[in-house]
Amino acid sequence: MQAWWSELAPLNQVFYGVAVFFSVLFLWQFITTLIGLSDSADGIAQDDLSADDVGPDVDGGPHDHGIVAFKLLSVRSVIAFGMLFGWAGALYLDAGLSIEDSVLRGVIWGGAGMALVAYFFYKVQHLSESHNRNLSSCIGNEGEVYIDIPENGAGQIRVMESGAVNYISARSKDGQPIQNKTPVRVLRTLDTITVEVEPI
Repeated sequence: MQAWWSELAPLNQVFYGVAVFFSVLFLWQFITTLIGLSDSADGIAQDDLSADDVGPDVDGGPHDHGIVAFKLLSVRSVIAFGMLFGWAGALYLDAGLSIEDSVLRGVIWGGAGMALVAYFFYKVQHLSESHNRNLSSCIGNEGEVYIDIPENGAGQIRVMESGAVNYISARSKDGQPIQNKTPVRVLRTLDTITVEVEPI
């Protein structure tokens, strides 16, 4: 093993080092997720977050694209990038490709893994939210606009739902815009993730 390692080029040693390091992190997160030690995408227990710490999550608006971009840089995505980048770079270099080609293909593999992991957890989160939420418990409750509700569009409100404060996608009753911090009342549910509100 030592002889094999010493015969590797310095760059290949770096590739293997990166691959092993991130592979260990990946396995650790995978195992802790299976046994329930990690409740969120980045190993942060949801119970440790207050309502003010929860990031907004609006479907179909420009803010949603920002959340996707943020998730692309989440811990699990970075780990996936490092693991695939390291293994791909090392194996391509072993196969006789040039340094430039090995690094380029490593970046491609790492980027693909990063995007797939981000997309997977993004979809899992939305699937979980749509199944676990009980928006009917919000009807009649008063809340506050968290992200401006545009004209004939969806924004977000902060309101009590199932006994806890949550951020929920919302549309105004008459399609009129409602500004941030405006008190509102929930009138009805529009779908599994959106409610209709009116200013108080």
